[in-house]
Amino acid sequence: MELYLASQDPNADHGPELSPAERVHDLSQPQIPESKGEKTGLGINSMFMKHGSNDDLSKRKRKYWLIGAVVVAVIIIVLAIALPVGLTHRGKKSSGKSTDAPSAAVAGAYNGTGMALLQLGTSYSDYAYHLYYQHFSGEIRDVYLNNYEWVPAAYTNVGLPSSVRNGTPMAVASYASDSVSYPTYHMFYIDASGVLQETINANGAGNWNRGSLGNLNVKPSKSPSVGLTACSNERWNGANVSINDRVFELYYGDGDNIVHELIYNFGSQSWTSHASFPNTMASAGIACSASNASFSYVFLSNADDQLELWWKDSNDTAANSAANTTTHPLGTWSKVQNPAPVSIRSNSSISRIRTSDTSNLIFFQDPSGAIKALQPELDAENSTWGSLLDIGTAVAGPGSHLATGTLFQGNFSTVPNLTTTEYQANLAFHVFLQTDGSNITEYVRNYKQGQWVSDVLPGL
Repeated sequence: MELYLASQDPNADHGPELSPAERVHDLSQPQIPESKGEKTGLGINSMFMKHGSNDDLSKRKRKYWLIGAVVVAVIIIVLAIALPVGLTHRGKKSSGKSTDAPSAAVAGAYNGTGMALLQLGTSYSDYAYHLYYQHFSGEIRDVYLNNYEWVPAAYTNVGLPSSVRNGTPMAVASYASDSVSYPTYHMFYIDASGVLQETINANGAGNWNRGSLGNLNVKPSKSPSVGLTACSNERWNGANVSINDRVFELYYGDGDNIVHELIYNFGSQSWTSHASFPNTMASAGIACSASNASFSYVFLSNADDQLELWWKDSNDTAANSAANTTTHPLGTWSKVQNPAPVSIRSNSSISRIRTSDTSNLIFFQDPSGAIKALQPELDAENSTWGSLLDIGTAVAGPGSHLATGTLFQGNFSTVPNLTTTEYQANLAFHVFLQTDGSNITEYVRNYKQGQWVSDVLPGL
């Protein structure tokens, strides 16, 4: 089950009011210190003019120039070691264990970290929202929202994977179970040997355990911007799956440079390989939407750096055979042909926020690096992109991963008594990205109206 807050209230069936002209204010972005290499007048000649003969002067000049050269060389070496490596300079050829060199950051997030936002819903108090990221040390870590502040969740880091690929993408999906009081959630990532893995937390207490996904020995693309996303669906998944069984739909950029789909069936407790998407880019982001019915959607980039939308109607039973037509085939993926082309940065991440049962926001980088959002209307072969929106003046660094979500910012205990309008007044969109440094920047805007504001996440 997808736990997106805008669908907590059954009457919340309309999307946000967004203006294409929105701009951010109160901007605060992480910065990398740079060596300007400015020349300075040392005045060496004037230091010697009143002392000694020409020979003495020449010797002294050589001595001081030698000392100055040594000092400059030491400064350059220190700066080369201490300065963080920018997002555009982090890639190195794989040695078989890790795709990218470790970040030179000395604190905070890995420079090029993947990110995954876990939303458990308002029933779980201060632990409803967790942001997972890769620390500069290489470990996957967790911060959670507590009293409107992001706080390191040290106890939940126990068991989180530490042997991971530098810059690994991350995805997380959760579901509720009648037998336990806390949701179970699965995190997906690429380990240090390049294999796609999952780790599972079944009780919220930080006890993570490796799942069975790694047994498939799937090796995604070595690109530092490789895509990875997961959706949870529990109502309908085709004729060969019980209607009461849950599945995870996992999409990743494969080593053959296109996007592939894996499905985990909770009934059989097994992972299987399913579809692949021709002419798509493994080195760009992926987002998915499972509508808790028979329809699934995937948003990805094609080889021409354009955003694509694919859909599938899994209700391929005999009872629904009349719906099977040439324009609406059942049980197979089809690309929507109608939307006008939308240009996307060649290595752009893609992320999604579900705003209601029929409305979504799809976030990505345009060719200039600016963060944009589309508000598509999802209707199988008749789907359209909708309006193109600015996310303030947000500009992410090349290859920056994105994480997005809709977070409730009021008193959780009041939710059952709120009207739709009151509930939405306490919702906010959150967009997480990196620019050129090791920090993570968060952009926030009210669900219904207002301007985007930003800040650097503390405590990483």
